[in-house]
Amino acid sequence: MAYAAITSLMITIRRIPKLAIPSYTYYWKILSLRIIMEKSYNIKGDIEDLTRLEAEIIELACITEDMINSESRKVSLAKNRISRRIAVWKLNFLLKRAVGRIYSTVMKWIRMMNSKDLKAQNLTLESTSQHALQQTESMMIACENEFEMIRDQLTTGTSQLDVVSIVGMGGIGKTTLANKIYNDQFILSRFDIREKATVSQEYCARNVLICLLSSVSGSRKIDESYEQQDDGQLADRLQKLLKGKRYLIFIDDIWAKEAWDDVKLCFPDCNCGSRILLTTRNMEVAEYASSGKPPCQMSLLNHDESWNLLRIKVFENACFPPEFEKVGIQIALNCKGLPLAIVVIAGLLLKIGKSLDEWKSVSENITSLISTDLDVQCMRVLALSYHHLPHHLKPFFLYFATFPEDEQISVNKLVNLWVAEGFSSKEYADVNLRVPEGFSSKEWAAKRFPSEEYAEQCLTDLIDRSLIFIHHLSFDGKIKACGMHDVIRELCLREANNLNFVNVITEDRISREQTRHFSTKRRISVQSEQSSFVANQLATVNYNNVRSILLFTRNPSNSRIMQELVRFKFLRILELASPTLDAFPSCVVDISLLRYLALTFYSSINDHDINVPPSIARLQSLDTFILKFPKYYGCPKTSFTLPGEIFKMSQLRNLCLDRNNMVPHKYEGTLHNMQCLSGWNPLYCDYQFTLHVPRLRKLLICGNQQDYIQSNKETRLHNLLYFFQLEELKFYGIPHSVLPPPKAFPENLKKLALTNTCLNLEDLRILGKLPKLEALKLRFASSSYIGKEWEVAEEGFPQLKFLLLNRLNIKYWRASSDQFPCLERLFLEECMNMDSVPEDFAEITTLQLIDIRMCKESVVNSAKKIQQDVEDNYGGSIEVHFLYIL
Repeated sequence: MAYAAITSLMITIRRIPKLAIPSYTYYWKILSLRIIMEKSYNIKGDIEDLTRLEAEIIELACITEDMINSESRKVSLAKNRISRRIAVWKLNFLLKRAVGRIYSTVMKWIRMMNSKDLKAQNLTLESTSQHALQQTESMMIACENEFEMIRDQLTTGTSQLDVVSIVGMGGIGKTTLANKIYNDQFILSRFDIREKATVSQEYCARNVLICLLSSVSGSRKIDESYEQQDDGQLADRLQKLLKGKRYLIFIDDIWAKEAWDDVKLCFPDCNCGSRILLTTRNMEVAEYASSGKPPCQMSLLNHDESWNLLRIKVFENACFPPEFEKVGIQIALNCKGLPLAIVVIAGLLLKIGKSLDEWKSVSENITSLISTDLDVQCMRVLALSYHHLPHHLKPFFLYFATFPEDEQISVNKLVNLWVAEGFSSKEYADVNLRVPEGFSSKEWAAKRFPSEEYAEQCLTDLIDRSLIFIHHLSFDGKIKACGMHDVIRELCLREANNLNFVNVITEDRISREQTRHFSTKRRISVQSEQSSFVANQLATVNYNNVRSILLFTRNPSNSRIMQELVRFKFLRILELASPTLDAFPSCVVDISLLRYLALTFYSSINDHDINVPPSIARLQSLDTFILKFPKYYGCPKTSFTLPGEIFKMSQLRNLCLDRNNMVPHKYEGTLHNMQCLSGWNPLYCDYQFTLHVPRLRKLLICGNQQDYIQSNKETRLHNLLYFFQLEELKFYGIPHSVLPPPKAFPENLKKLALTNTCLNLEDLRILGKLPKLEALKLRFASSSYIGKEWEVAEEGFPQLKFLLLNRLNIKYWRASSDQFPCLERLFLEECMNMDSVPEDFAEITTLQLIDIRMCKESVVNSAKKIQQDVEDNYGGSIEVHFLYIL
């Protein structure tokens, strides 16, 4: 869209060599346009005409970027001073003319935005699909009867395997209801195994089997042996794991009878009360899968229920004058009883705030959008919410179209992609960030923010508007993964297509309309199970126009994909999200404008290290560089061998590896912009290393036992103290007696994670001496044993807010509230010998949550006692969550 194109052009202008032309003059003129656009997002004009003009602005901005890249290259390649002066003059002339055209077109667009009343009929959209919107329990209004009925069907009745189906239209709350039942405490205690998988319209039976296998087996990673087995072997393996157990399997969003036929034989009937919970839009599918009982058909909310839901979402936590309530009632009624539409409109109203005229405008627009077709009505209401987004948020929203349906999207990946796309221009990120408490507007405006922080704020804004939902939170409460409801995704796909924002190619989404616009779109997302399909589609693309390619495929490539990618010389983003490589593709070093490069390898030749060539230093614009193996959460045997030339890449901010070696061991430059480095070998944590990444904020060290022992002999980890800006530090595989002393840790360290570790009690005492430590995650190796009792040292952990203990094989945990005075969230996972949570934790006034998984029942009982003590003695409350109790 126009805002994103203008922002991207700003970044390109900023990167023009300073000696070439006075680029700042054009930069500030484009910036002034962006600020005007930001203040003009209340649409009053004809949507169709506005969309046409916006597409024209995008095309002009893109053509200007291409011209800058082409002419700047001529400047840098000029062989003598006269040739250089001619090239500089030409670049300056062309840029001045291009910026003038953009300026006049944007001003025409802005005048049109404020010239007419909104033509609501242009918001008409069509709907197709749906899936798991994770909303608050307020969305479950009027579902208590359905909740009780389905829970009874799951927990009573026949001892034979039974299928219980929930059926209803998209956005009506099927998944929300099913999730509430799935997480109910009575259900938790009833079943030995509870697992869930999403099927979706574009389903793959193999993916469903692997998802269920991984979770049923209790593994945190995808077993590599799954890739070598066919679907029949996977089904047989799943059946054996479930046999003899009372299980509940939640199959979400199933569309066809064939999809049910593909998985139903995996579920054995052991006559012990196992159940399948299934959601679908299709009554025929629900009846086909159900075990003779009629499916539960969800109904729309009535007038009172609709208003009650909107009231809870908007009015319960904010104070509005009485006249807003009257308008709110009318808005709720016009949403026609569909919970999803009400929740999204509620997010819009909260953002509008206390502007009665704006509320009335929304009410009038919804009234004019009323349709007898409920699917169409829902999509029209959602479109209204989209068109009321501020300009700076629209590209962030539309970018979700690039990801496959039902994808659990890593926030770290998403943020890095947004930054590379140019959506987060850090110089003026503060223009759009909300002013927090404790700051005046002037003080806040004077601050400068990292692009990542701005992108995270925009994500939070979309979540607040109920357009995006949270999939997973990390143990310290940060958003780890997010997703998009399928109905909203269909809106997203349509709007992205209308604006030529992205071309999404799947095996069943090839159409004449796509083919016609194929050559004009700057972003390509290919989503297929077959690498041959991906290669064939890339072959049809006009490579001169494409700037971003994201590939999602499961099957390893026959190298045709890389052969096709070589043609795309102007790429900025290349994401190979699926395993396509067995060696580093040297051809990518010729794509000199790359800002984001993520490569996934399915193996290495002869199990040797994968060598990154010295020519990687040609990628001087690279911001994020990711090298990984698929679905692997540990430290692999194969490493990535980096050249010293990697330190010449001055723009590099994120370097993510599974594990690395360096040959030769030398530093060719300094990475002043490096913020995040993962997979670094402990052998290379010398003093010189700290000097060459001076602004590092996040570091993950990964090595085998020999690497750590050797680095310990040479006291290399003691150099960590020279990372003066480091806030997050992670170790993978660190053995006992290797942890450096407290004084060797960075002085500003706030988060520390140790995975697959074999620490001893003395090491735990070292961690307690870190003065600013707020978050501590300890995942012990299965073979580790630190003793029968952990008595926390007297000084304790004075600043710790978040604590996760995994496989801590002690029986007695001796600790007091004075040793954890600031603790807010406690997670205990697979601490199978632990007897209880220290009872004095009831005295910790900051404690909010105790989460327990795969521990003894006595641990849960002790947590519940703490919960009761806090309620009885202090009138406070603590959440206690538990799962898979032994």
